[in-house]
Amino acid sequence: MKKIYFILFILLTSCEQYVTETSNVTLSGKYVVSKIDITNSDQNQTKDSLYGLGSIYVNDLLPSPFDSIEINKFYIHMDYSTIRLNQLGVYPTGGEIWEYGSPPNRIYYRILGNNSYNSGYLQFDYITEDGSSRTMTFLIEEDGIESLQLKSSGTWFTNASGEKQLMTLSLTRVGP
Repeated sequence: MKKIYFILFILLTSCEQYVTETSNVTLSGKYVVSKIDITNSDQNQTKDSLYGLGSIYVNDLLPSPFDSIEINKFYIHMDYSTIRLNQLGVYPTGGEIWEYGSPPNRIYYRILGNNSYNSGYLQFDYITEDGSSRTMTFLIEEDGIESLQLKSSGTWFTNASGEKQLMTLSLTRVGP
């Protein structure tokens, strides 16, 4: 009888519990672009670039507002479903003026591929100043408490057989 209790005790105490982690993306808040890292891949011919405090990233081949990003002055605000880009100022009443995403032209974002192993992709569609429709896709590399790191899916500026350029935006949370 003692053997049965011993075997039962061993079976009950030696069982491992497997837990699957969940990944909750918390993109809400106002962020400022604190650093941009440009990485060239596929036919790498150009030196990689790092843009820090006081510098401006300019690339006329990208759609507005991503064609000119001033570090520590380019803001992005996300709530649980919408995104606003490039804060232009503040109304006398205290409301913020945004270049893209203000009502009635809200920009709704989607999180794709979120699972227990990665945070997924942030994707949104918007209309640029010249009236063209654009889709932006960023890999959510890091979703910290007070920071966010987004990497573009990349683009070939010359042609498909040329050099591919990836943009990594390091964002720092500055408000609710």
